[in-house]
Parts: sequence; structure tokens; C-alpha cells
Amino acid sequence: MPEIVKKVSLAESTRAGYQIGGEADFYLTAHNVSDIKFGLDFARDKNIPYFVLGNGCNVLASDKGFHGIIIDTRRIDEIIVSENSIKAGAGAHISSFVREAALAGFAGVEELAGIPGTIGGGIVMNAGAFSQKISDKISQICIYDCDSGLERIVSKEDVQFEYRSSIFKKKNYIIIWANFLFTLKVAYGVLVSRQNEVLEKRKKSQPLEYRSCGSVFKNPPDSYAGKLIEQAGLKGFSVGDAQISEKHGNFIINKGNATAEDIRKIIAEVRKVIVSDFSTQLEPELIFLGEFDTKI
Repeated sequence: MPEIVKKVSLAESTRAGYQIGGEADFYLTAHNVSDIKFGLDFARDKNIPYFVLGNGCNVLASDKGFHGIIIDTRRIDEIIVSENSIKAGAGAHISSFVREAALAGFAGVEELAGIPGTIGGGIVMNAGAFSQKISDKISQICIYDCDSGLERIVSKEDVQFEYRSSIFKKKNYIIIWANFLFTLKVAYGVLVSRQNEVLEKRKKSQPLEYRSCGSVFKNPPDSYAGKLIEQAGLKGFSVGDAQISEKHGNFIINKGNATAEDIRKIIAEVRKVIVSDFSTQLEPELIFLGEFDTKI
């Protein structure tokens, strides 16, 4: 029987992102589907909400914590390489997946190098970088349907991938694993060289020396959120220890002791200014966990 721990720091659980947040009332580290079901049953019995957490790199956790149970899937991290495919658990790090693909000579995911999330989180958000998206090579996804209580396999088409979105943002599905199919093989050195180029671009254009959740806002049609924020003169705008990066307008960084409310206040101000200046409503990419005082 998996252990459910009380009062766990969400700041510690989101070290890959902002490293901010209060405590989760309950916390379960899942190693398999049975553990996930156990956590869901616990939530149902206690009549409390649940939240499935990967690496937390795209999550802003409330200073007030989360009054429910966190189901952490990072231990569901097996990666199995076959002749022309990779099966990766929801908790597998994207960086590990990209590395295994390169070792196998599989092309098509090398530009995802440097994304700090997990396979599950990446699929939910349809994470991407440069010209590639995590959905590009997906053939099948194994899910647990929380409403029916059934585990099943869905196709890429079923998932309704869109820009920074998927059906997982609308349905009570939990990702267990995904299968990626590759049709092009390339020399290992070529793939590693491309990964290194991507990592160097990230280093030059992004404030990697600070805690952040990467891009805060989705790019609006035919434009870039970071460009609009820069044109509005908002680079460097700060609230407490949270600041819009001077290096990249679409990054809000934690300079040390920022609170979740500090970041929410910046998000609210950015949205207000961009609507006023450009009649464009920026939509956050971030997932907000828990309750916040600042409205956005």
C-alpha cells in the first residue's frame, strides 16, 4: 500500500520551476497505476480535490498551499527503446527521453532538449521548442479515465493536440505512458550537435540562472508574447522578488524570495497593459495550483 504523507512543501515539489508554494495537505508518490487509483480513492473518500504533478516546472503553487492530495507521477519513469519506437512513462524526464532517442539515432525530438518537464506534463501542455512539439512523434498514449475507472489506450488523434493544449486539459484523464514512433534515423553525432545548438540558444536568450516556469504566456496569433511585453516597456517590471526578465520578456523570474502572489500580480499587470496597448488578451501557459487572492 502506498504511503500518503501529510503537509508536504509544494516549494520543494516545484524546484524545477519557481520553487514557490505552501503545503499540500496530502501527498502520494505513485509508482504505478495501482498507486494512482489508491490516491484517487483517497480523494473520493475524503471528498477533497486531487492534482497530478510531474516535475512542477510549469506550475505556480499558491502560497496558501493545496487543500487536497497531490499525486506525484515522477516515479513512473521507465523508458523502453525498441527498433523504431520509444515507450516512456509519464514521469520520465523529457531530457532523458531526448537522450535515449539520440542514442538510438531517432530524429525528431532533439529540439526538445532543455525542456525541464516530464513526458506526462509535456503531453498535457503539448510542449514544444523551436520547430518541434512533443506530439509530433506520438502514436499512442495509455490513460487512466478517472470518470469510468478504466485504463485504456488512445491514439494521437483522440488527444486533440493544439498549440500548448490537449484533451488532457479538459478531461479527467491521467497519462500513464506514451509511445513515440520514429521513421527517420540519423547519426548520433548529428543529433547531439543539434541538441547542443538548442541548449546554447536557450542559454543566450533565456534567464536560466533564475528560477522560472519558462514562457508565462501563450503566443497570440501572428505575434509573440515576449515581443509585445518588450514593446510595452515591461521588461524589468517587478513585484517583490518576482520580475519580468530583462533577458526575455515572456519569462517571470524568482530572484530569490518571490511569492506566488507576487507572480500573479505581475501576470495581472501584463495582461492589463497588453490589452490596453495592443487590444490583445494574453493567455497564461502556467497551471495554477490552489487558491490565489490576485485575480487575472
